[in-house]
Amino acid sequence: MSSSPVPRPAPDGDSFTETIDGRLGSIRAEGHLTGRAADMVRGTVEVLRRSGHDRVVVDLREVRQVDDDGLRALRTLADGIRDDGGRLTLLHPPRPRQD
Repeated sequence: MSSSPVPRPAPDGDSFTETIDGRLGSIRAEGHLTGRAADMVRGTVEVLRRSGHDRVVVDLREVRQVDDDGLRALRTLADGIRDDGGRLTLLHPPRPRQD
């Protein structure tokens, strides 16, 4: 894991990028948070946890669009980490749309 932030685009072409700071155990997400993008975040969180970070922070301030699958995946991830004795903090979570 790099000690300086490294941007990583989603492999499926979705407009989503995560910037990882392995030193701090943080991820900054940008773009459209889909279920696939949340799965990418999950993988990165797992790598950070294996690197010794019991607490991981995901900053969602730059997420411009989110779907139900993306939100559900992040909630499930946070619950699983908590059950395992860790902590996932979601900063600036997107608000659900009011249709």
